[in-house]
Amino acid sequence: MSRPEKYTIEKTVWRSGRTNSFGDELVVAKGTTHDKPCYIMAWEVKSDRPETISWNGSVSYFPRMHWIDEIPANHVKVYNYAEDKEYHIKKDKHYVIQDGEVYIKYNKDQRDNLHHPIFTNVTYNPAAKTKAINYVQWFNENQRQLDTYDRLLSTTKQARKRRRKRAKKTLKKQINTTND
Repeated sequence: MSRPEKYTIEKTVWRSGRTNSFGDELVVAKGTTHDKPCYIMAWEVKSDRPETISWNGSVSYFPRMHWIDEIPANHVKVYNYAEDKEYHIKKDKHYVIQDGEVYIKYNKDQRDNLHHPIFTNVTYNPAAKTKAINYVQWFNENQRQLDTYDRLLSTTKQARKRRRKRAKKTLKKQINTTND
């Protein structure tokens, strides 16, 4: 996860919407590091600065971290459309290979007799792209808390409940006001 010297970035695959004071946006980009495919957390820069790489005529990138995109042995990468993320599933538990083809196992739903793939809720084994997106989201949330409150907020259940109650109370107060 350290920053190697040899990066090549192909394209931006996910945008966080967070910009810095220079107008650069924090993104997840697809690329390579030392000829291995990876996903990179980088600042997308609208100019060709000396500290950036992969200038394509309109944007260049300032890489911060990377995640190597390799599929572990006896796993296959699946795409979760509901979350727009990728995960690895294990062989024999969720799928089988016959004659070079991958066959996904299905379970029958008791309520409506529909067959659903058994890996639909796989979220415990993320692929490199998903790890990068999750890290950028975590990073943005922590940075937002530091910018807003000058500290990181408590993540305990009681603190979250207290903040939710306070927000609900404020919303209720705003709804009950009239413009007379």
